[in-house]
Amino acid sequence: MFRSLIRRTALLSVVVGVPAFAQDVRCCIDTVVHIPNEFEKRSAGNITFIQLRPVGAFERNIGFGYGANAAYLFRLDRAGAVSLRGDLAMASYGEEHFYAPLSSTIGGRIQVKVSTRNYVLPLSLGPQIMWPTGSIRPYANAGIGTQLFFTQSSIDDGDDESNFNTVNQSDWTSAWVAGAGVYIPIYKSKGVYTPPLASEDAPVQRLDMRFLLDVGVQYLNGGRAQYLKPGSIQDLPGGQIRITPLESDTHMLVVRLGLRWNL
Repeated sequence: MFRSLIRRTALLSVVVGVPAFAQDVRCCIDTVVHIPNEFEKRSAGNITFIQLRPVGAFERNIGFGYGANAAYLFRLDRAGAVSLRGDLAMASYGEEHFYAPLSSTIGGRIQVKVSTRNYVLPLSLGPQIMWPTGSIRPYANAGIGTQLFFTQSSIDDGDDESNFNTVNQSDWTSAWVAGAGVYIPIYKSKGVYTPPLASEDAPVQRLDMRFLLDVGVQYLNGGRAQYLKPGSIQDLPGGQIRITPLESDTHMLVVRLGLRWNL
């Protein structure tokens, strides 16, 4: 009987104690702050608005384009003097709009707006060198990559996610890239991390996020490709279309203005 009482008491202690212990552990887990590892500390992001300026024969065929560029940088040294950089941009260099009947079977009483836009997507990968300190930090980069051209028509109903769209034409070509610019530090957020349950003498870690203004320009030496511009697609009777693509080398300057952030 005495042994049975001991067993019941021990079982009751386990039943009551486990949830309390789990709650304490959960509390401690909830207070843990993520500390970036070495890979995260060496990583940086970059987002910029871009103006695309065609050069040479490309300039005679199309006008300026506008869009955005996203870049990822991995610092090969702690200071960031040498990095590996990857860029992906998207710019629209011309569009046209017109109204047409929704369906030939119901006549022209219901009109829809048809929009056709021309896009280029440059993609590159290569090294970047930078002066890592100071109020103005110049940099230069180079790389190899590709450029994708495509033209898309869609029904413009005020919703960016239209279900009615068609890629009218697409092509791609290889390219090499050379660029330069400056980073200008504009903000530094300061934070201190203290491990949970640490003593007053325990070391703390600083978590500083740096934001830098990015002003730069890139030259993209693209190969020959076929692409469209406003007016390259003609509507014919019977719902048919005629596409007249242009072809040339696709050299361009890309002017950038945006923001970089890193630890």
